[in-house]
Amino acid sequence: MREIVCIAPYRELAHLVERVAAELAMEVDVMVGRMETGVEMALACQAEGAEVLVSRGATTWWIRHAAISLPVVDITITGYDLLDAYYRARELGHPIGITDLPEVLRGAESLEEIVGEKFIKVPLPDYDQIERGIAALKAAGARVVIGKIVMASLAERYGMRGVTINSGREAVAVALEEASRVLQVRKMERQRAEQVKAILDFAYEGIVAVDASGRVAVFNPVAERIMQVRARDVIGRPAAEVIPNTRLPQVLASGKPELGEIQDLGRTRIVTNRVPILVNGRIAGVVATFQEVGSIQRLEQNIRRKLAARGHVARWTFADIQGESPSIKHAIRQARRFAQVDSTVLITAETGTGKEMFAQAIHLDSPRRDGPFVADNCAALAEELLESELFGYAEGAFTGARRGGKPGLFELAHGGTIFLDEIAEMSERLQAKVLRVLEQHEVARLGDDKVIPVDVRVIAATNRNLADLVRQGRFRDDLYYRLNVLRLSIPPLRERKQDIPILARTILRELHQRYGRGPVDFSPEALTLLGAWDWPGNVRELRNLVERLAILTDGPTLERDAVAAALDWPRDHPCPAAPPEPGPVPCPVQPAAGVRSSHGRRGALAELEDEAIRQALIQTGGNKTQAAALLGIGRTTLWRRLRAGRP
Repeated sequence: MREIVCIAPYRELAHLVERVAAELAMEVDVMVGRMETGVEMALACQAEGAEVLVSRGATTWWIRHAAISLPVVDITITGYDLLDAYYRARELGHPIGITDLPEVLRGAESLEEIVGEKFIKVPLPDYDQIERGIAALKAAGARVVIGKIVMASLAERYGMRGVTINSGREAVAVALEEASRVLQVRKMERQRAEQVKAILDFAYEGIVAVDASGRVAVFNPVAERIMQVRARDVIGRPAAEVIPNTRLPQVLASGKPELGEIQDLGRTRIVTNRVPILVNGRIAGVVATFQEVGSIQRLEQNIRRKLAARGHVARWTFADIQGESPSIKHAIRQARRFAQVDSTVLITAETGTGKEMFAQAIHLDSPRRDGPFVADNCAALAEELLESELFGYAEGAFTGARRGGKPGLFELAHGGTIFLDEIAEMSERLQAKVLRVLEQHEVARLGDDKVIPVDVRVIAATNRNLADLVRQGRFRDDLYYRLNVLRLSIPPLRERKQDIPILARTILRELHQRYGRGPVDFSPEALTLLGAWDWPGNVRELRNLVERLAILTDGPTLERDAVAAALDWPRDHPCPAAPPEPGPVPCPVQPAAGVRSSHGRRGALAELEDEAIRQALIQTGGNKTQAAALLGIGRTTLWRRLRAGRP
């Protein structure tokens, strides 16, 4: 079946339609059927996929008033068609009568002026009154009736002469061209409807629209899921009857939009926007879009997680922290316990001890492991830059501000952990803003008066004594107490020297894998020399030294001389070769004058230290742990000095 079908009420018209369609190069199916028969044909055409129907007169009227959804184009009567029927009727007698719809009779009135003759005219309200119109013409004295085929046939039955108004080529061509335009518009409307349906069906939000009377006109699948009701049960019904707590009627009456409103639907809480639909300045309805609050929160977390995937991720775990010394094991055990709670952690340690490594390990061992890990060094930027980095900024907050603004690190860390290294270097003004985040769990971007809630765990770190800074008035006491909830101290490398061989060899393996070289190890003498150094730069210094050795040494073994050269160790102060494992490095030689050791002591100062150690041991009855605590040094430091012959 073709897309355009003509149902002609008489055969001559059908033949004319076929000829005109061929002239216009149009594909049209043509069949003959009148009134009720034409309706049956139209129903069949609709079932077989026709898109547009073409018919004439009463048959068009019958099809339009039947249960048919297809558009029907009428082959209208032209002035030429009326004039042709008039000349044929005049030869049969007078007076001439005509009965039809008012728009057809207006054409007959124009014809009267042209031919100078009056017709008997009977208007019809619709085409089911045709026989009454013919009877009225008979009663009025008409002898000849001009009209469509059904009128002409009935006139013959009433004893009058009937003349059929035939459609000419012009009328048929106009109708077929109109049918072609209707077909194109219908296809475009269907395509647009499919697009709208796809948008409604696959939209992330629930969508409900009401018409000007407040009845539901649109109810998409997401709305069905959220409201637990089927669209077919609410379409066409007043919104107030089917949507709990709805304000659509109020928006329909006021014409004022309501944005970001919270609405409860039973146990479900949604965020909804209600916007009036304006057509030519008049309210034609209201559309509401809404999402579940929980869904918005999950989406926000997912977006933040993807932003975090751009670089805000933790990679070090507790398994990456090397060492067998009691002090480092104690720090790891403590950090593991801290990871299981959500309290703020303050890491105190010297530079280079691995504060961020511990922070990342705590994050990855915590319930926040799937969230972002964001790190920032508070000493790396000027105050203004650090503020915009931490808290973000709104569009236009300052010259050069990014269009649309920029989220700060606290926002990016939402659902995860933020690590603030060198917290002691932060200005007092920024300390106050960080304190607000810790207490209120919200941030405000620079240049913006809106607050953004954040769920962030804070791990801060410093290599300075914050308590002393508080006493000196250089650090806010309220922030100090807020940070100092869980305190983690990481021992310096000089207090865990038995870990130096482990660390040095681990670093060496990593570097040689990176550079694609064969296996390399330290000689025992080289490890002994490493153990004699006090490492003011801690693990970072050790890593830098090992990397320098790995690059400059070609052989399979790193010897003592290579290490001594890298450390600038004086040749006139050799360190005895002694196996460094197990236990601390038993090197009796201390770095000589001019050797880089931040904790070496000489002369009278050394004697004072020796005397202090003797007194501490006497007071504690020889208990080295208590003596170390009394002296304020690590137990391993005390043990090392005792093994070195002091006191």
